[in-house]
Amino acid sequence: MIGLGAHLLVAMQLAVIANPPVSSLDAWLVSRFHGTQLLADSMPTTASVAAESPLPRIEGTRAGRTADTLYALHFGARLGTPALAVHAVVQLMGPTGTITPRSARVIARRAFRAPRRPGAPSHADAAWRYGWSYQLLIPHRATANGVAAVPVARYRGWLLLAVAPTVQTR
Repeated sequence: MIGLGAHLLVAMQLAVIANPPVSSLDAWLVSRFHGTQLLADSMPTTASVAAESPLPRIEGTRAGRTADTLYALHFGARLGTPALAVHAVVQLMGPTGTITPRSARVIARRAFRAPRRPGAPSHADAAWRYGWSYQLLIPHRATANGVAAVPVARYRGWLLLAVAPTVQTR
C-alpha cells in the first residue's frame, strides 16, 4: 500500500511534467525571494489594462542552445494587475530608454507575494508586497558562425514592453 506522502510526491511530479515552464519559473522565484508565497493565476492569457501596472524588469537570464530564457518581474499595488499575458510578444527596452527591435515571448507567469522584511507575519497584509513574475524565450539572432551575437546576461535590468496586436485592414 502506498502512503499519502508517496501519492503527494507522484502528484507533484506529474504537475511538474504537465507544466514545466511554470515549475521552472517557480523555482527561480522562490530562490530569489525567501518566504515567497506562490499564488494562483486564474486567467493567464489576459493582462491588466490598469495604469498602475509597472513595466516588468528582467532580473535573471539563462543561456540556451537555440533560444535564451529571461526571468522578469514587477510589483504592483494590487494582486490583479499583471502587465503581461502568457503568449504575449514583448520588446526589450534598454537602459537608455531605447526600444530595441529584439522581441521575446512570454511562456509562463506567476502571481506571488513576498515579505517586505524577513519573518513577516502572514496575516498582516501590509507586511507583504504583491508581484508578478514572467518567464520568456528570446530566440538567438543568426550570425555567420551560428553563435549568439549578444550574451543574454546583457539584458539584466532591461524593461519589457508589450507589443500591441496588429490590426489588419482590408
